[in-house]
Amino acid sequence: MRKAAIILLLVSVPMLYVGWKVKIVRLGYQIEALDQKKRELERENRSLRIEASSLASPARIEDIALKRLGMVRPGKDNIVMVKRKGLNASFMNQAPDAQE
Repeated sequence: MRKAAIILLLVSVPMLYVGWKVKIVRLGYQIEALDQKKRELERENRSLRIEASSLASPARIEDIALKRLGMVRPGKDNIVMVKRKGLNASFMNQAPDAQE
């Protein structure tokens, strides 16, 4: 009985050790794969942020409004200046062209 327990212990311990090593190696591969996926997603995120920024640029929006949608700039008599409370007087006294 004691001999069987010793043999079982001598067989079990190395098997458990190898099992844990295999698990550690697999987890290492998973970590590497996830790191690679993270780098790809960060790269894609940067690219999409740049694209979103360029698509939202006022110059591009104005170009689309004028050329594709047929919009026109309003005439000087169609522009209404709205005064807000709390703004300093020097801002309100500027010429309309300087505020655009």
